[in-house]
Amino acid sequence: MQRALRHITAAISFASASILLAQEGAQFHDYTGSPTTITVPAGSIPTTASPGQTRIVAGKRALAAKQFLEAKNIFAAEAKLHPENIEAQLGLGDAELGLQEDEAAELQYRKVVAIQPELWQAHKNLVIVEAALGRWEEFDRERTVLRMARQRNAPGISSRESDVIDGFTVHGERWIVREYFEPVGRSQTRYNFEHFSQAGRVEEYISLESEQAAKTVTPGGAVAIGDQAKQPQQDAAFALDWYTGKAHGTIKSYGAHEPEYEQVRAAVMQRLRQQK
Repeated sequence: MQRALRHITAAISFASASILLAQEGAQFHDYTGSPTTITVPAGSIPTTASPGQTRIVAGKRALAAKQFLEAKNIFAAEAKLHPENIEAQLGLGDAELGLQEDEAAELQYRKVVAIQPELWQAHKNLVIVEAALGRWEEFDRERTVLRMARQRNAPGISSRESDVIDGFTVHGERWIVREYFEPVGRSQTRYNFEHFSQAGRVEEYISLESEQAAKTVTPGGAVAIGDQAKQPQQDAAFALDWYTGKAHGTIKSYGAHEPEYEQVRAAVMQRLRQQK
């Protein structure tokens, strides 16, 4: 499990950790694209803040507390008063996403990116929304927008970060899916399907990774560490592998061409449904 924790828990932000199991690990960020951090202590909102600023702070506090209905009411009122306020518009979409009002959240995020096309967090949350709605063409289109932004080194987005792109429940257990734009770790992981305990610890995960790297896994479940020159190549064959704290195995092997996400998701869902 050490390999999982290295590239799973390190990337989880304040926002995604707070609602990871509630709503697909969506990221609730401010309009600059940076993680939202509430720095104003409760009961000490500066008297110099404008009424609009005060409402935005209150809305962010409600999001942080997972009080999504309260946040929705706050941001909706501010967005109605000031339609040009991108923080209010984005906050409204975030609140709707937290309430799993996916159709409304989609419309709201579309409104946001129409105003500010390079607000990458809105595009990231659109990926989650489209997955929830099963709109896979739109899902792939939004991922393409993010991929192209990373390829051209657009400001506000990194090729080294991971994105939560999907979430689902099977047999009462919640799973989230994390995509790595650049294959990560010695296994050259592209996707991690992650199941967390109630305490927020990784209990099991399924990875689409280099098949060559998967063969370096020892019987005890640890990944063999070699020198950098022996790292698996990104164009090696892919394998869909499962890991727990005690065992590991292969679900399916693929050729040298990376399979579509929808194919991988279907294979994972089939395995999970057959387990119980």
